[in-house]
Amino acid sequence: MNAIVFFCFRPPKELFDFAKLLKNETYDIFVSVNDNNYKIPEYDEKKITIIKLDDNTVRNEGYFNSNCFMKGQVSSRDKSFYYFNKVNHTDYKHIWFIEEDVFIPSPKTISNLDKKYPEGDYMSASYFIVDKDIDNLDHFKSINKDCTFIKFNGDYNFNDCCGFKIFNMIKYYDFPWLKGMTCAIRVSKTFLNHIDIFASKHKTLIMDELLYLTLAVHNNLSIVNPIELSTIVYRSKPLPDSVPVSDVFYWNLNDIREDYLFHPMKDFTLQHKLRLAHNFIQHPPGNMKIRRVKRNAMKLINYP
Repeated sequence: MNAIVFFCFRPPKELFDFAKLLKNETYDIFVSVNDNNYKIPEYDEKKITIIKLDDNTVRNEGYFNSNCFMKGQVSSRDKSFYYFNKVNHTDYKHIWFIEEDVFIPSPKTISNLDKKYPEGDYMSASYFIVDKDIDNLDHFKSINKDCTFIKFNGDYNFNDCCGFKIFNMIKYYDFPWLKGMTCAIRVSKTFLNHIDIFASKHKTLIMDELLYLTLAVHNNLSIVNPIELSTIVYRSKPLPDSVPVSDVFYWNLNDIREDYLFHPMKDFTLQHKLRLAHNFIQHPPGNMKIRRVKRNAMKLINYP
């Protein structure tokens, strides 16, 4: 049994409409809500479980500070990790944690990835490695040696922009440090247990992009970086003659593949239209018409 969790500030109804399609005998579905005062839209409580927890309860256990845009605060991400360590003790093999602006093309996307990659403590998009000596990486078997290596020489400008200095990384881990996108990750219960150990020891978490991968490698956890997550990126610049899919990212619609996840795509209406245009979900019954999204209007940025 696996679980899928959506991180949300104030989840819209459109997210619930798609999330309920993921519920089956092998997946439990959760939506973690950041704003406790937010009135939850109508949803199917038999298919979706809401994670809405008191901020102080979560904070007192050291589960806060992982969202760099909410420094020192409790986020929906923190609540989710607390929930699966302290509240819900179901023995899931893997748990997916996915931000709401990640485009999941099909109800089959996640299950297909789990079938293709059945093992691994931490699965994410690629990352970069920071160390003083590349030879040190030989001591860490789970590091992907093909990832970008950055030699650390005390450059505080680099330190600041990547968050290592801001979150005082050296206080928690010696080199190597790893950093990578966390918009869509899959983790094991072993990984979550190490998060709980960290929170209990330090009475805080630190920036997710710094902590998760670095924690994994220093605890000899297995790390998987599938090509299907290579389209999880922060943002990109528009290419010549391209038309935006969203305000920050650009694709060729013909290259949207069923088993790839895409970030960011904040327009839920567009997400729905893309699924219909590619026949990843069925069209509504009756005479209701959905305008097909024009193809070949955008260019794909290829990532290794």
